[in-house]
Amino acid sequence: MKKIFSTLFIFFSVLTLFSQNQIDNLNNQKKEILRQITENSQQLDEINKSKKNTINQITLKNKSIQLQNSLLQNINKQINLLNFNLIKTTQEIDSLSTLIELRQSELVKIYRSYYKKLKKTNNILILLLSSDSFNQAFTRLKMYKSLINYFNLQLKLLRENKSELEQMRENYVLFLKELKVKEIEYQRNLNKLNISKLELELTKKQLEKKKSDLQIEINHQRKQLALIDNEIKRLIEENRKAIKSMNKESSRRYAELSIIFKENKGKFPPPASNSSILNPFGEYQHPILKNVKIKNNGIDLILSKNGNVTSIYKGEIKKIFNVPYGGKAIIIRHGEYLSVYSNMRNVNVKLGQNVNTGEILGDVIKQPDNTYILHFEIWNEKEPENPMNWITF
Repeated sequence: MKKIFSTLFIFFSVLTLFSQNQIDNLNNQKKEILRQITENSQQLDEINKSKKNTINQITLKNKSIQLQNSLLQNINKQINLLNFNLIKTTQEIDSLSTLIELRQSELVKIYRSYYKKLKKTNNILILLLSSDSFNQAFTRLKMYKSLINYFNLQLKLLRENKSELEQMRENYVLFLKELKVKEIEYQRNLNKLNISKLELELTKKQLEKKKSDLQIEINHQRKQLALIDNEIKRLIEENRKAIKSMNKESSRRYAELSIIFKENKGKFPPPASNSSILNPFGEYQHPILKNVKIKNNGIDLILSKNGNVTSIYKGEIKKIFNVPYGGKAIIIRHGEYLSVYSNMRNVNVKLGQNVNTGEILGDVIKQPDNTYILHFEIWNEKEPENPMNWITF
């Protein structure tokens, strides 16, 4: 019986822990989605104040729909998980109820046997006479009492476990009710956003009439990215030559910094607080112009308000240079890795300066549509890396 009880308890504990971890993860995801929705709305409000129809506006409106979809999917996953937990918990309660009834029945039989054999005077006499010694008779009597105490203890534990499960089931029911109310609310929000797609199409048509302006904007963007690439390539070549002339101590520090940087992949803070992804890493389709793709060696972060740009990790300022139509750019070396910060307005650091994690580098240029966009890249010598694999919001 003890083995059955232990197995049941361990199984349910593991199941509960696993389910709780899943719920916690989904809740954390939900908080992040809600944060992005709030920031996205604030950014759209600023663009609307500028009274300009821009690519950023279309990107943010599309992102609003995607985020609301993600939020609804998150709630649906939580509802499904809680329904699963509710079923499993009810099954466990039923199993415990059956086990409690069985143990109660067994305890009743032991009590009956105990009273029948030991409580009458002649039965006590028989017990003494049938035993080899008084100690043996005492041991038999003690065994009965120990057995009764053991069954009572197990029943107590089973009832306590059942009570905890019943409380958990009540909590699941209440939480499910709350989630279903949220599901209705989020679905309404999504429906409103889908209705606003008509406005989005109108904005697109208005922008399509300015194809020449869009093409100029794309060319500016390509020039900015090409200049950054060229500066990075120069740095890489300079570094290749510098490595050959390094002394042992410098070489050791360089290798150590590279290793530590790599070990912290996925743990670095974002280069700007209150920011979210506007344009992703890699190649993506232009929102307006058909058959036009944008290649991005980094990510574009949109800030909910202008704030400080900070270094994601300690390193040395290797380049500060002007970018056509894009303010200034900073390149920091972290051993064999480089981090790049572009669209900067003011720069608070100097060439050759060693900076620490979180040290302020400057702030971002305000765009004509009232947005603040930071272009950010990470390179592993000759190859650009997806910054989303390195930073965490």
